[in-house]
Amino acid sequence: MLLGAIDVGTNSIHLIVVEMDPRFGTSRTILKAREMVRLGGGAALLRGHLSKKAIQRGIAAIVKFAGAARAAGAGDIRAVATSAVREASNRDEFLAAVRASSGIAVDVLSEAEEARLIHLGVTRGYPIGERAACIFDIGGGSTEFIIGDGHRPFFLHSVKLGSLRLYDQFLTDQQAAALGYKAMERHIREVLGATADRLRAYHFDLLLGTSGTIMGLAGIDAADLGVAAQRAHGYVLKLERLRMLQRTMVKMTPDERRKIPGMNPRRADIIVAGNALVIAIMEMLERDELIVCERALREGIVVDYLERNIVLARRLGDQQMRRFDAIHELAERFGAGAVHENQVAILALQLFDALRELHGFEPADRDVLFAASLLHDVGRSISSSGHHKHGAYIVRNAGLPGWRTDEIELIADLVRYHRKSLPKPTHPEWIAAPAETRRKILGLGALLRLADGLDRRHLGVVTSLDARLEPGAVRLRVDAQQDVALEIEAMRFKGDMFERAFSLPIVADVHVLDGYETTFDSEPSASEMEAVRLSG
Repeated sequence: MLLGAIDVGTNSIHLIVVEMDPRFGTSRTILKAREMVRLGGGAALLRGHLSKKAIQRGIAAIVKFAGAARAAGAGDIRAVATSAVREASNRDEFLAAVRASSGIAVDVLSEAEEARLIHLGVTRGYPIGERAACIFDIGGGSTEFIIGDGHRPFFLHSVKLGSLRLYDQFLTDQQAAALGYKAMERHIREVLGATADRLRAYHFDLLLGTSGTIMGLAGIDAADLGVAAQRAHGYVLKLERLRMLQRTMVKMTPDERRKIPGMNPRRADIIVAGNALVIAIMEMLERDELIVCERALREGIVVDYLERNIVLARRLGDQQMRRFDAIHELAERFGAGAVHENQVAILALQLFDALRELHGFEPADRDVLFAASLLHDVGRSISSSGHHKHGAYIVRNAGLPGWRTDEIELIADLVRYHRKSLPKPTHPEWIAAPAETRRKILGLGALLRLADGLDRRHLGVVTSLDARLEPGAVRLRVDAQQDVALEIEAMRFKGDMFERAFSLPIVADVHVLDGYETTFDSEPSASEMEAVRLSG
C-alpha cells in the first residue's frame, strides 16, 4: 500500500510518498518533494489572514503534489496544515478551494497534535531509546517543543515564534534592521521564558532540533568546516558556532547572505530570525549543542498512519500479525526493537526481495529474516561484546507464540551469526543444523549482516537499496541522505558471509540524494515540480 503525505506549512509545503507493509511495520520512501510557497508570508501571520496570492500559490502546490502522489501509485493521501492555516480567519475559504481543485481534504492540526506527530517522526528516525529528549521544531509561524523518550511524549507545547513570523514582524525594514533585531531578541525571550523554565525542569539528556532552519544552519556550518552535510541527519550544531555565524550574518543584506557557502538562497532573508530563535532556545535551556534531526511532521504522519493500520490488521485477527507481535514484544523486553533494529529489518527485506533470483528462499523465510533483524541486538542487554551469542540464547529460551520450533532455532542461528565469525565445523549450532538449514543460515545471515553494516551509525541514513545480478558479481545500489562511507566500509567488512553463501562479491554504487525547492516569487510557476525519486 502507498500513502502520500502533504505537510502544508507556513513557509514550505512538503510531499512524501511511502510504500508501507502494516504486517511488518515497515515503510520505504519512494518520492519526496517540496516547494517554498510562503503561505504565511506578506504579514499574513500578523494579520491572521491569508493573501489571495498566497492562497493561489498554496493551491497550485497542493494540486501538483496530489497529482504526483497519485501518479506514484498512492491509494490514499493525507494532508495536514499548521500555524498559517490554523490562525487564518479565511482558512475555510482556503480549505474549500484546495478540496475543489485537488480533491484533498486538508486536516488543520491543533498545536498539541502537531507536536505529537513531530515526536512520532523524530523518535522513529533518531535513536533516542530510553533517554529523555527535548525536541524542538521551528516552523515558519510557530515552534513546537516536545519532551519525551523513544516511546512516548511527556510534554507538548507550542509557541507563536517562527522564522517567517519573526522576520515579518521585526526584520523586513532593512533601515531599521539593527533596532528590529534587538527588539526581536527581547520578544523571543519574553515569549520563551515560562516555557524554558518548564523544559529545564525535566533535566533531559538530549536536545534535538528539526526544521528547514535547523537543516539550513547545519549546511552552512558544515560548509565552513569543510565537511559534507547533505541532509545532515545526526549532525551536531555547537552554540558558539551559531553565535559566530550570527555575528557575521546580521551585518549582511539578504543578497550578501545568499553567497555564504552552504546557504540555501531561499532562506537567506529569514535565516537570521531562525538562528536568533535557535540561539535563544539553546541559551535558555543551558545547552551548548544540539543534534540535527531530519525527520519531523511529515514522517510522523506516515508513522501514525502505519500504526493505525497495524492495529486494524491485529483486530482482523491476522495470524502473521500475532507472530510479529511476539517478536516485537521480545525485542522491547530486552531494549531492542528501536530505530536501528527497524532500519536493519527494512534493508534486509529489501535485499531479500531484490535478490530472490539468487537465493530462491520461500516467503516464510522472509518472515524469519524480519524476526531475526528485529532481535539481532537483544543480547546487548546482557553484554555488548558477546551480544550475538547472548541474543541467540534469549531467542531459544524466550518462547515465541505462533512460531514453530524449527523457525525459532533458525532465528536464533541468524542472531548468533549476524556478527563476528562465520559458522565453523566446531560450532554446536552448525553441527546440529541439517543441510537445508545451513543453506538458510548462510544465505539469510548474509543479508542480515549486510543490512546491519549499512546502518553502522544507527542513524538510518541509507534510504533504500536495490540489487541486480551481473556476470561475476552482485551490484548493489545504495540510496542515501548523506555521505555513507562508514556504512559502506562496514557492509564490505560484513560481506564475508555473502561471498561464502553465494560465491559472488558485492559491488556497491552509492547515490547521495539532494532535495530541491521551487520558489514562487508572485504567481504560481509553470515549471514542472522538482522532486527526488528514490529508486526501489
